[in-house]
Parts: sequence; structure tokens; C-alpha cells
Amino acid sequence: MNKRILAATAILVVATSIVVGVAVAQVSANYDLSWHVIGGGGTRSTSANYVAMGTIGQAAVGMISGASHEVCAGFWCGAGEKCRIYLPLMLRNYPD
Repeated sequence: MNKRILAATAILVVATSIVVGVAVAQVSANYDLSWHVIGGGGTRSTSANYVAMGTIGQAAVGMISGASHEVCAGFWCGAGEKCRIYLPLMLRNYPD
């Protein structure tokens, strides 16, 4: 039984080390993908080139663009822009 516990602990330590190594590798001088928690509301986050403002629970949906970047926020963002329906709309019920 002790060998199983030791093996499980070793596997857990190795897996945790791999995950932490990948998370640490995601940080660079230009971008930071470190882990954060939702601590109680929105705030303004800024850097030399970027500004992010948000509020917990407030829907932020749509296209946001700057001089060289675009952000499409929301699950269906951009879906309406690629497909337009012009009325009157006629659909064919095939083969009738």
C-alpha cells in the first residue's frame, strides 16, 4: 500500500511540475498570461500599449479595434456581420 501512495505522490508532483512549467513559460516582456482570480468587480488595467476595462456580470459583446489590433468579444461576435438576410426572404421546401 505504501508503494501505491508513493507512486501516486510522485505522479502528482511530476504532473504539477509540468503544469507550472507551462504556465511560467507563458509570460514574456510583451504579454502576460498569468493566472488571476475574480476578486470583486471590474477595474481598469493598463500598460504602455493596452487598456482593458471590465465589470463582473456586465456583457461586453462586439468588435473593439485600435490602430493595429482587433478584439471580438462574445460567443457569437462577428456572426451577424458575415451573413445578412434581406427581406423578403423566400425559402424553398425541397423537393415539394
